[in-house]
Amino acid sequence: MRTFLLRFRAAAWLPVFLLGFLAVALSACEKTEEDNTDYAARDEATIQSYITDNKLTGFQRQASGLYVNITQPGTGALAKTDQVVLTRYKATLLDGTVFESNMTTLGSFEFVLGKGKNAGWDEGFALLNKGAKATFLVPSPLAYGSLSSNVVPPHAIIRYDVEVVDVIDIPARDEASIQAYIAANNLTGFQRQPSGLYVAITKPGTGDNAKKNQTVSARYTGTTLDGKVFDSNANAANPFSFTVGAGQVIAGWDEGFLLLNKGSKAILLIPSGLAYGSRAVSTIPANSVLRFDVEAADIK
Repeated sequence: MRTFLLRFRAAAWLPVFLLGFLAVALSACEKTEEDNTDYAARDEATIQSYITDNKLTGFQRQASGLYVNITQPGTGALAKTDQVVLTRYKATLLDGTVFESNMTTLGSFEFVLGKGKNAGWDEGFALLNKGAKATFLVPSPLAYGSLSSNVVPPHAIIRYDVEVVDVIDIPARDEASIQAYIAANNLTGFQRQPSGLYVAITKPGTGDNAKKNQTVSARYTGTTLDGKVFDSNANAANPFSFTVGAGQVIAGWDEGFLLLNKGSKAILLIPSGLAYGSRAVSTIPANSVLRFDVEAADIK
């Protein structure tokens, strides 16, 4: 049994923004003496001077101390927490040093709002919609604080010039993907649960359905919607056992097996929010809808 089904704990994976630049470059500054500097006040004065010295206009100060200038309005609803945002951006220090940019590449940077590069980044993007362009001036407490690299000093104010390429509502996209998959493959018998999970019982079992805290022994094959198998114990000597509802497996499994009894077989189409969400796991891309062909071999 491989580990695909196991739920990831927060400490077991790195958020997207810690990959790349931060994972390699940033390190916490060890303080040799107490630092009583009021960085919020210092940064406020520095940002105001930067705006004045560079004759910048249009900035709105947020209650947090973040400054935002929307240079091109977008269309549609503002981005919301847990939606996926595709962006082109450039990150600079106030002296003009560029330390991150994808402005000259073909692709967009994709992140989940609320799990972005830093608090100022997330707050700024929550004010934008598709097609919007903006500049953020992020005070250091909302950026990387005391973290530093060979380019970014500790307590640095960050300027982001950003463009929102797209805003994607993942639950809505997953729902559309599942419905399209069912239609394209001429599948029948699926029942949609309120959570968005789709279940088709392909072989009825006997007895009562599994209940929370019971142990289910399962055989399964997991695939992405493009047909790639990422995990299976169909030919293993022993089935995989887990406690239903105990959080030992992905949420779609906990919910799906409550609808099955001993000997039953089913297909589970699991939206990404009930699977691994924004985490990429081995060969499973982030925000993937998953299909599991399962059998409840035993329930105790």
